[in-house]
Amino acid sequence: MTLAEQRQTALLARSLHLDPTGQPELYCVAARRAAQQLPERVHHALHSFGRWGSDTGTLLIEGIPLGRIPATPEDNKQHVGEATLLARVQAMFGESLGHLIAYEAEGSGRLFQDMVPARAAARTQTSLSSLTELELHTEQAFSALKPDYISLACLRGDPDARTYTLTAKQVSAHISGADLAVLRERLWMTGVDESFRVGGQQFDDGDVRGPMPIISGAAGDPYIVFDQDLMAGRTPEADAAFERVLRIYRTHRNHHVLKPGDILLVDNNRAVHGRSPFHPRFDGGDRFVVRSFVTNDLAKSRYARLDNGRAVGSRYS
Repeated sequence: MTLAEQRQTALLARSLHLDPTGQPELYCVAARRAAQQLPERVHHALHSFGRWGSDTGTLLIEGIPLGRIPATPEDNKQHVGEATLLARVQAMFGESLGHLIAYEAEGSGRLFQDMVPARAAARTQTSLSSLTELELHTEQAFSALKPDYISLACLRGDPDARTYTLTAKQVSAHISGADLAVLRERLWMTGVDESFRVGGQQFDDGDVRGPMPIISGAAGDPYIVFDQDLMAGRTPEADAAFERVLRIYRTHRNHHVLKPGDILLVDNNRAVHGRSPFHPRFDGGDRFVVRSFVTNDLAKSRYARLDNGRAVGSRYS
């Protein structure tokens, strides 16, 4: 962002005085109204990304005003990030791109979640991990109501924490025609992340989903669904093609190291993502990223959103 764009964006962000947790719908309406006045260059970049995607499956906007940066909390239960100026900018970007959406199983249904390293979760496959690689996945690959975009707003970075992406186009370009044909068949089942079972809730669509393809849609603009941890093929050919996708990922993946003032938007339909390990100090100065989710179509989740708010109930995951 230029200095003029930073000033304009900060002024708009400071106009958002509502509580995103106490008044989520009014907050989103205000964010959408403010987003109409974003700098033209930013508005154009968001529109273009929403319409066409990108070569890396991401849109990076840098140099965003931060405001006061709080200490990195020890876990994601204190909900510190949602009060920051950067989160308000993130809300405007999200409402310009689509509609902010929340999930009961993610941050207790809040619009924003703190992604910080937690000691107890250091080696898990969750957003709180640090000492192990976060495996390649589509966000909520198991869900018919998965977000269309993931927004990662960086308050504090770590030079070793690389956010990886791989697009469906990259997979299609680097895999054999025979394997690509297999990837387009409904040959995979996926489980549901157990963290989505809030309060022991049973899932309306069951514990296992599928069969589903990994690659779908137009050849020139394909979509991808993948989960390295939760997916399993139904045939030896499916398992072999799955492993070849992972080899392509390790060889051709894109990466970005988030730094303060970055907002990275990930296209959850056209790309899959992961993250490298890093080594936190747990001293209040560790990596601190605020996450939010965006949907292109808020109406499709109406049946699942609690009290017609913005949060999808866990039973519908």
